[in-house]
Amino acid sequence: MISIGSYKVKIVLAVLSILVLSIAFLCLYPRTSKLRLSGPFIGNWINKENNNWQFGFFEEFAIYHNNFWTYKEVKTQAKGAVDLVLIREEKIIKLHLEKEVENELAITQEDGAKFHYVLMPDRYPDYTTADHTPFNEPRFSLDSVTVIGYYRNLDQGIKGFVERFFRSPFEVSIADFITGEEVKYYADMNDRGTFKLTFPVMNTQELYVDWKRTRIRAVVAPGDTLFVFVDIADYMPNARDKKNYRSYVDRPKEVLFMGNNARLNNELRQYTDPPIAIDKAGMTGLDDMQYLRQCEEVYQRRLANLSQHISQYPRISDKFVKYKQTEEKYDFAFNLMQHRFDLSGRTVQRFQEAYFNYVKVKFPLDDPSDYTMTRYFGRFISDYLGYLSENNAAENVLFSEIGERLQDDGKLTGSLATQIAVIDTLAKKLKFAGDQSKVKAEISNRADRLNNDPLVRHTAEILQAEKNFIDMRLADSVLHNQNLRELWWGNRYNYWFEVLRKPLASQKLTSFRRSVNNPYIINHIEQMQAHYKVIANEGKSYQAGLKNSDQLKDSKDARRLVEALLKPYKGKVIYIDFWGTWCSPCRRDLKMVHALKQKLASNDVIFMYFANRSPEDTWRNMIYDLQLSGTHVIHYRLPDEQQGMLERQLGVTTFPTYMLVDKEGNIVDKNAGSPTNTDYTASAIKKLL
Repeated sequence: MISIGSYKVKIVLAVLSILVLSIAFLCLYPRTSKLRLSGPFIGNWINKENNNWQFGFFEEFAIYHNNFWTYKEVKTQAKGAVDLVLIREEKIIKLHLEKEVENELAITQEDGAKFHYVLMPDRYPDYTTADHTPFNEPRFSLDSVTVIGYYRNLDQGIKGFVERFFRSPFEVSIADFITGEEVKYYADMNDRGTFKLTFPVMNTQELYVDWKRTRIRAVVAPGDTLFVFVDIADYMPNARDKKNYRSYVDRPKEVLFMGNNARLNNELRQYTDPPIAIDKAGMTGLDDMQYLRQCEEVYQRRLANLSQHISQYPRISDKFVKYKQTEEKYDFAFNLMQHRFDLSGRTVQRFQEAYFNYVKVKFPLDDPSDYTMTRYFGRFISDYLGYLSENNAAENVLFSEIGERLQDDGKLTGSLATQIAVIDTLAKKLKFAGDQSKVKAEISNRADRLNNDPLVRHTAEILQAEKNFIDMRLADSVLHNQNLRELWWGNRYNYWFEVLRKPLASQKLTSFRRSVNNPYIINHIEQMQAHYKVIANEGKSYQAGLKNSDQLKDSKDARRLVEALLKPYKGKVIYIDFWGTWCSPCRRDLKMVHALKQKLASNDVIFMYFANRSPEDTWRNMIYDLQLSGTHVIHYRLPDEQQGMLERQLGVTTFPTYMLVDKEGNIVDKNAGSPTNTDYTASAIKKLL
């Protein structure tokens, strides 16, 4: 069975209703048969004419046409030849296998066609013909990809190694442009090491395939079925690996692909990324153009390595060249825009003009196939637009927008509606007025009166914050491709939900619907909107674990404040989390707290949270949404002054910060482990119990 985060299921299932996504189809596994194949035919066989991997013959089943086949008949003939009858569902295939010379095989099919094969060597053979097939044009719509696989030799090797590293579910990780996160899909693996996984993709995209265990990278397109074979025996560590981890990574491992885009992925397996990277630590203090030249030098060296590989294998596919060049290009772009975080210590936090002009010219954002092909593009565009947003003031709030919001909230009085309508009429007159000074003066006087109204002023502040949060004007001015604009709008609206955990105002939702036509993005945001409408209603009355801190608002003594907060829980171990709803690493860690709690399962541990500068409705909604409650969970949202006192007293300078308090009420660790480092943190807490 597949395990997916619930947030993803809600959205994806609504989009691809024709498929049950991310389900391990147990029916695919080859049926158990008493018939077995043995001897020199066991292994993976490469067609000598075109160097495609076409057959895998193993003891209990065969691999052919991207799937598993059961042996219906196995008959040994003269001179060691074998007649096979393969069956899958209702389909039957008859093959005649003859051993020719060592590690070579002839296979005759039922129609008499005879082909010659070589047993897979240490390195995948070079393809014999060029392949100029381009990637399909991106359609920016979801379709499914199916990965079927066989991990051979799960029962071999070092005792405990396989159980520890290869018995957990098969995992695929894919970058989601809309959420800005890695989305993971899982499939259970049976005892033989076979599995099947179907999941959604948008356009041609790269995958991390079981990255923690196999470090396989693949590229797929919508509609693909890809078979992956991995020999686990090649992943078993040996004595040399203890001294040199690089030798473990670099030594040959039998990993093969069959099916759609198999050639591209087999070619990618033969390319070794060079150990050439940017040394950020050694670039401190460089001005912008010096930083650029160092990044460019690394980029050119990496391109030279790629070009050498392409020259060495002149028949390499056009898809390989396109993908690798795109990946290198946007890795370079991402590194350039990461430099924005080095600007914080400057008086003027802007790049030198020549630096940013270089970025704009080098990366024109005009090739739609780039937008989703590599995860580096999404990271680059996020930094690119983030930099522009920080250096361009958001557009001003209009009185007409204030009126619309007040009407949505049911707070628009007749008097306010009239005053706003008069200003709108005057603004239209201004274009045609002979003496504009008089009209401007009247608009100014009326605007001043409206701005003095507390309700108008408060609503304007909310709208300005929203404009700063989702600056659509910036996207419109910079992103000229409609598909890219819509992807970015989807990303920004999703970010709204991720950070604020509340529904969009109807005014904002209407603006989104006017701007976006992509069905996937629309459905994604509509699903999030519906979800957070429910959360907002539930969160208003949600009290579990939320502590009233009114009695602390007059506290001026930081030491006594700490004592007052910890004293009620003396006799228990306290795990403290300083966080904020605005803090991305904090939100990521909060999603891992449940795993930490399960490791502990103790009534003697208190989870205590202190939220920094977090709006109350967002704070309540996030706690409710992430289910951060329980008998031994305490949440504080102190007044800003007291929160600041507490942080200064305890030396909190970064978020999140974790601390441990022993049963005597002593803070014993001000740099405790995070929930993401589950085993380490659980062990540290258990030592205090």
